[in-house]
Amino acid sequence: MSADARNRWKIACIVLGALGLYLIGNQRVALWDRDEPRYAECSREMLRSGDWVVMTFLGKWRPQKPPMIHWCQATAMAVLGENAEAARLPSALAVVLAVLLLAMVAWRFAGAERAVWSAFIFATSVVAIAAAKFCITDAVMMLFVTAGQICLAVLWASHRAGKPAPWWAAPLLWITIGLAGLTKGPQVLGMHLVTLIALAALDVGRNWRSGRAWIGAMRWWKRTQPLIGLPILAAVVAPWLVLVHRRAPGFLASTLYQAQRHAASATEGHGGPPGYHLVLIFATFFPWSLLLPTTIGLAWRHRNEPAIRFAIAAAVGPWLLMEFVKTKLPFYILPSFPPLAFLTADALVRCLRGEHDDLLRRAFLIGASVWALAVLAVGGAPWLLMRWTHDLPWTGMIAFSAAAVIYAGVVMAQISSKRIARAAAAMGIGVAVIVAILYGLLLPNLWPIRVSERIAELLRRDGAADQRVIMIDYKEPSLAFYEGGGCREADDGYLQTTPTEEWPKWIVLTRTEWDGLSKGIQDRFVVLGDAQGINYAGAGRRVDVMALRVKGS
Repeated sequence: MSADARNRWKIACIVLGALGLYLIGNQRVALWDRDEPRYAECSREMLRSGDWVVMTFLGKWRPQKPPMIHWCQATAMAVLGENAEAARLPSALAVVLAVLLLAMVAWRFAGAERAVWSAFIFATSVVAIAAAKFCITDAVMMLFVTAGQICLAVLWASHRAGKPAPWWAAPLLWITIGLAGLTKGPQVLGMHLVTLIALAALDVGRNWRSGRAWIGAMRWWKRTQPLIGLPILAAVVAPWLVLVHRRAPGFLASTLYQAQRHAASATEGHGGPPGYHLVLIFATFFPWSLLLPTTIGLAWRHRNEPAIRFAIAAAVGPWLLMEFVKTKLPFYILPSFPPLAFLTADALVRCLRGEHDDLLRRAFLIGASVWALAVLAVGGAPWLLMRWTHDLPWTGMIAFSAAAVIYAGVVMAQISSKRIARAAAAMGIGVAVIVAILYGLLLPNLWPIRVSERIAELLRRDGAADQRVIMIDYKEPSLAFYEGGGCREADDGYLQTTPTEEWPKWIVLTRTEWDGLSKGIQDRFVVLGDAQGINYAGAGRRVDVMALRVKGS
């Protein structure tokens, strides 16, 4: 078998392995936080209503995001059923496609070895795995932004070579911009613009004070053909914009307001100062954050090479833009990670070929020791749950911790023996094994964090599936999804201020709220059961949630 054939098989194994990893446990692990169930429930309501234009959550407008992710999730639900696995499938497929796209482009511009490592590094980075397993917009957005960045790279490379631009590159760029806009909004334009500015700055170099140098560095921008591209962009986004404006006047204004609020203030407590993503990258790019110092250093030293230069700009563009957005979440700079994975692969390949000795130095061994300690800390983290409860999946916890110890030991042994290629392979494979244990054994059996599912099961057994249920104090979107979509939020004083005849048949509230009710109100209910656990979406507080049915109804 030729070297190229072996590398193609390696890439195929990485892609298929990534798909399997991204799908493990998606049906058995509960929807996370509040965003996942909001997206999933909104998509289910789209499917049930047949309204693919105006998004709703629990019967009310949901203008926070454009419709693309809901179109994808609702389509998956139509095929696989209205469940968490279907809601998460578009994210998994988007990351897998990005892995394959990255490998193809890296092969074309930098060779087979860098293509294999680029795909492997990106596919096994924590942020890519998490994005693939969450039913939110970021994975699909990343795919479209990455495709657009590749179009920009092709246009820039053709300009540098003095060749005509491929006919498809500019139109495809504007199509991907439109699709990204339908996924998450106009920030894709900002990401591309900052990438272009960063690339121009690298092209200008020491001549940064020269206006002519800047003009020369930006001259190729005309290859994006905005006079042709803007009509293409309009053709992609205008049908939905026109329909939603006609069907729900005010919806677009609400969407724009949400986008402005998102950029100007920290919504739902998700904020942070500039530099937030730069600091967090040591966790989000794990395990490959161990190679980040070497990656940054070698990328800068080789910035005159076209592939490296564009990858630097493509990594900087989304990151720099999102540092100045007030609302911050780890996924927001996800489009920076495919080019960062390529830069890491390039640095690794150079070291493996003996061009640089950065990964053989004592400083790297010290950094690896700190990295290994972080792995051990993560391996022991599940045991902290014993502070709240002893109803824990001991088999999964032991397997998870043992895997972390073995993982750290194997990687450190290879690094100490200066077997860097084996160490790098162990880094990626080890993360995959740990995630497989996490989603296969640990999280599915971690009952304290599955309060919503347990309460929903009590309600469904009593016939409340997809029926009107009022949530008091415990107002979790995940409960609405698992109950079937009939849950609605109410103020804490609902039972005291609302006439009895207006009460729904079922009520969900916390034990604290129940204890605060008068005996006369309590006597009007049959207690179906309760569920105790940890409300991780509510600052990690311990909760005791009750499911009630009104007597005689």
